[in-house]
Amino acid sequence: MVYVVQIVELFVLAFVCGIIDLSLGMGYGFTVTPLMLLIGFTPQEAVPAVLFSSFVGGCCSSIWNHRMKNVDFNLKGKAFRIAAFTAGLGTLGAITGVFISFNIPQRILGLYIGVLVIAIGALVIYSKNLISEFSWNKMVGISLIGSLNKGLTGSGFGPIITTGAMLSGISEKESVSIQSLSESAVSLVGFAMYLLLGGYVDYQVLAIMSAGVVLASPLAARIVNKIDGETLRILVGILAVIIGAYTIWKYI
Repeated sequence: MVYVVQIVELFVLAFVCGIIDLSLGMGYGFTVTPLMLLIGFTPQEAVPAVLFSSFVGGCCSSIWNHRMKNVDFNLKGKAFRIAAFTAGLGTLGAITGVFISFNIPQRILGLYIGVLVIAIGALVIYSKNLISEFSWNKMVGISLIGSLNKGLTGSGFGPIITTGAMLSGISEKESVSIQSLSESAVSLVGFAMYLLLGGYVDYQVLAIMSAGVVLASPLAARIVNKIDGETLRILVGILAVIIGAYTIWKYI
């Protein structure tokens, strides 16, 4: 049973972390899961709630980003095709990563993703001249790396997709929006796999966290709309470096 204090804590946690993640394209899973454990929830309660609320938040954020013209998600448009392409590869990569994870030490995987995210975040901050023209081949590599990280370690999709898309020539605001939509699909698949494998789901926790990210999504889209692309790029890079450093510290 979830008590009133925990309800408030969960809602605030999902709301605040949702704003950060949906406005900068990363950080929800990295922050919410460990904080849920700190306030008394078990991993079995946290994982499905984080996956489902990430799916809900990504869907709502995509709608708001489209309405506020941060991105054009017309079904025949380039941005939607990139998001769908990334989501499809992300789903396959995440499932593959789950199976690989059983044969590789988690410590090695954690250190690997931490170093990778720091490196990409630093590139986004300091090497704008390295940004190249968009190509589908680049998105194949970015999508597979991000989704394998998701399957291997349970996180790492957002930082890789958002920063990788920027380095591949996609604008800052479109990169954040595309990541939100594509990760929502990957999260839904992860949640469905959790159910199929007989995982426990606390639907009260799930509903509270989903409500938090739903309310966060229009505010996050407004932030993306108001902030200029250069500032957004730097903030994304800084957050990627912080997330990578935290990951390394966690697994040392």
